[in-house]
Amino acid sequence: MANMNIEAIASLLAVWVSWGVLNWVWIRPRKLQKWLKKQGLAGNPYRILHGDLKERSVLFEEANAKPVAFSHDIGARVLPSIYKTIQNYGKSSYMWLGPYPRVHIMDPDQLKATFSQINDIQKPDMNPLIDYLLEGIITHEGEKWAKHRKIINPAFQLDKLKGMVPAFVESSKEILSEWERIVPEEGCCELNVMPYLQDMTCDAISRTAFGSSYKEGQMIFQLLKQLIDLVVKVAFGVYIPGWRFLPTKSNKKLKEINEEIKKLVLDIINKRQKAMKEGEAVQNDLLGILLDSNAKEIEAQGNNKDFGMSIEDVIKECKIFYIGGQETTAQLLTWTMILLSFHTEWQERARAEVREVFGNDTPNSDGLNRLKVVNMILHEVLRLYPPASMLLREVKKETSVGKLNVPAGVMLIAPVILIHRDREIWGEDANEFKPERFSNGVSKASKLQPAFFPFGWGPRICMGQNFAIMEAKVAMSLILQRFSFELSPSYAHAPTVVMSVQPQHGAHIILRKLMIASLIAVWVSWGALNWVWIRPRKLEKRLREQGLAGNPYRILHGDNKESLAMLMEAYSKPMAFSHDIGARVVPSIYKTIQNYGKNSYMWVGPCPRVHIMDPEQLKATFSLMDDIQKPDNNPLIDYLLEGIISHEGQKWAKHRKLISPAFHMDKLKNMVPAFVDSSNEILSEWERIVPEEGCCELDVMPYLQNLSRDAISRTAFGSSYKEGQMIFQLIRQLIDLVIKVSGGTYIPGWRFLPTKSNNKLKETNEEIKRLVLGIINKRQKAMKEGEAVQNDLLGILLDSNAKEIEAQGNNKDVGMSIEDVIKECKIFYIGGQETTAQLLTWSMILLSVYTEWQERARAEVREVFGDNTPNSDGLSRLKVVNMILHEVLRLYPPASMLPRVVKKETRVGKLNLPAGVMLVVPMVLIHRDREIWGEDANEFKPERFSNGVSNASKQQPAFLPFGWGPRICLGQNFAIFEAKIALSLILQRFSFELSPSYTHAPIVVMSIEPQHGAHIILRKLNKVEYK
Repeated sequence: MANMNIEAIASLLAVWVSWGVLNWVWIRPRKLQKWLKKQGLAGNPYRILHGDLKERSVLFEEANAKPVAFSHDIGARVLPSIYKTIQNYGKSSYMWLGPYPRVHIMDPDQLKATFSQINDIQKPDMNPLIDYLLEGIITHEGEKWAKHRKIINPAFQLDKLKGMVPAFVESSKEILSEWERIVPEEGCCELNVMPYLQDMTCDAISRTAFGSSYKEGQMIFQLLKQLIDLVVKVAFGVYIPGWRFLPTKSNKKLKEINEEIKKLVLDIINKRQKAMKEGEAVQNDLLGILLDSNAKEIEAQGNNKDFGMSIEDVIKECKIFYIGGQETTAQLLTWTMILLSFHTEWQERARAEVREVFGNDTPNSDGLNRLKVVNMILHEVLRLYPPASMLLREVKKETSVGKLNVPAGVMLIAPVILIHRDREIWGEDANEFKPERFSNGVSKASKLQPAFFPFGWGPRICMGQNFAIMEAKVAMSLILQRFSFELSPSYAHAPTVVMSVQPQHGAHIILRKLMIASLIAVWVSWGALNWVWIRPRKLEKRLREQGLAGNPYRILHGDNKESLAMLMEAYSKPMAFSHDIGARVVPSIYKTIQNYGKNSYMWVGPCPRVHIMDPEQLKATFSLMDDIQKPDNNPLIDYLLEGIISHEGQKWAKHRKLISPAFHMDKLKNMVPAFVDSSNEILSEWERIVPEEGCCELDVMPYLQNLSRDAISRTAFGSSYKEGQMIFQLIRQLIDLVIKVSGGTYIPGWRFLPTKSNNKLKETNEEIKRLVLGIINKRQKAMKEGEAVQNDLLGILLDSNAKEIEAQGNNKDVGMSIEDVIKECKIFYIGGQETTAQLLTWSMILLSVYTEWQERARAEVREVFGDNTPNSDGLSRLKVVNMILHEVLRLYPPASMLPRVVKKETRVGKLNLPAGVMLVVPMVLIHRDREIWGEDANEFKPERFSNGVSNASKQQPAFLPFGWGPRICLGQNFAIFEAKIALSLILQRFSFELSPSYTHAPIVVMSIEPQHGAHIILRKLNKVEYK
């Protein structure tokens, strides 16, 4: 009986195993194949057990048997089987990896779904032997992945990475010192740079992962290298369940090496944990930050260790630090040197930038952010030669992927190499090395998104991407400072996949030491010649081909001398009272347009500046903000205006988002009492000066400037406004100093000379920063202690910034730094004071002349407010006052013109303008263009705004006092609000007329203002007069 039971169990077991094998090798694959074909996918028919593996292996061996001609079209070599399948069946295709179908995902919508649905589409279960290398955050899913991501994330925050720059420098210098010993002073030397760069990144990850323990870290790395070599042998085969448990020679060796690595890492961890318990400071390396983050998370959860990582987990993550950190950067540097050896013009551009930013000094974290060309190059290298040739996922339950409905068990593959070369996404030049495609950032580099996957995409994007880029920037900067290099004739182009995409036969480069003095001399001479002659002549030719006209280019100065002479002459005497002020305020532009028409240009030194006046051209100029940006002005102007006004791209978008809440209408309404108090202070002074009977002449401009200064002090700093007034006095000094340098041709590097004015600028700026920082620190301390957010501009900004950082998992990179906040406070001051002061000044001048409009405005104010203090509800009912202010802004806008620069060849209306051309929007002239505003364009007629701005002119856009488009001034409502309140209070208390001593002389300083002041005759109104 017992024997019968055993036989029955054995039979059942045999049937179960047979069924499992049959299902695995035939039934399940056939079902999946049928399902895939229903979805419109195509591929080879399933072949039992192996699928496409045999053909895949043959194709791979053939592809890797010999090098290819130098080309970036490497898909057929690196991913031959996928490439062939897509050639035969199209992008909507699949292959068989043994009994598993693998669908190619190349459509952007499918890619979004694949990388976003991290619960339904996960990393596949790879050959378990690979867990010896990659078990950790790379392979974890669900809650375990989320826990590890949260704990590891602090190690890769930007402020931590900046602290690792010295380690990157030391590792790079060790290798470069070796190159300097090998390469002769004269002549050249051929080297396979790849093993050197691998050693460099090995050393760098040892230093940054283990800090002072990096020598032990190097021993760990040698063992990891052996582990990688063993594991790679099994990476391409079909995994046979249970194989890893057999006592084969390779399995035993794997276990031995792995145990030795664990022992060494554990020793380091134990030492660190002991030191932390004894109160030693946390070491600022990856391991130290990880242990500290882990300990804090456990403590925050009531010392529940389930919320942290175990020591075993930490050891596994350290292995991933090593493998990912070394391999990615080593191959990024290798391919960068290969590509710059071939595309030497980009090598020269990168070297010129490094020299400009660092000179011969050691690279630092602040300078790395300014390496725009190097950044573009690294991104283009990552596009063409990404670390991973493909990214794998597995569908865990039936899921929609774009238009596909994919069943559980199907594998998905994103062939990164092919996606990065897809002409439908990247354009016809997808196989060419063109770093300029990244000039406006990753999001603008391709036609569709997502398209750039060197580090993955979505929630599981590689945390180490900034680590790799920063290390590569440091290493490339040091290489470019010391060596020039070209491709050796012995280099064989043979990209292949090992752990990442790498050159199969090495990277044979010819290195030459740079003779610093001669190099700088040649570079400076060429740069100067190109700047003053070659580039301007090329641009002039292109502009004339577009039908634009202007003076011929005159070397270096262009039209500057003539422009300055015309300006001096225009400002030398007043003009008759008229609103036709173009010839006085922008005399050189006015004359050029008179001589050559609206389609004309001028020369500001060696830079051509095209006049943009046509509404279609204006739309393009203000809308294409990635291609047409604010120009790089004299850097000394950054003392005043560095911030949201000058930022571009993602930094501008971040600042705009964070600052915007401060200017919402509900916030502005709360500022009305501050505007009222500031106005009342000045008007009380006028009431003391002006007699009860009779009149008094005053230059109202300085009073109105004081009014708006006091208002911005109160609204920006609230209860700290007295300190704010001290800051304002210093900013005024800063403005006076900066104005002296803003009109001339900028000479690069001049600001670094220890001149008297440069020293004074720096001293004043540092004092302003100190005072603003003092206020900010008090605010932040109060916020931490639970005090309510103060409802002023600074308080709202700090609150908005803190909320954004918190919403993004306390990632400070998404917020503004304290330095950023200080700069924005300066812009609050300058923009907020200057705009409103001159708007009020010109409003009083014009209402002094057009007294019928003064009476209409006063009647409206009396009707709305009576003798009461203006309030926010009543302001919206001031239609006449609103019309007046808009007409004043039309005739005397804050800025006489708005400059822009074309960053890459761009269509502007009917013009096709090359990169480097400046554009200028002369608002003073556009606001008086009869074709846009009618024959009465030079007359003061507020009624033209009776039906709003959009109906005031014949064409749109035409009204540009605060700019237009996405970058329109955030503070426009602030200025109008303040002006309405101040003007209402003035009209309630005084009547006024223009003094005979007033001389009409509009002039541009920071904004358009009356050169000789605003002399007005004021009379007090008694209550009988206005009833």
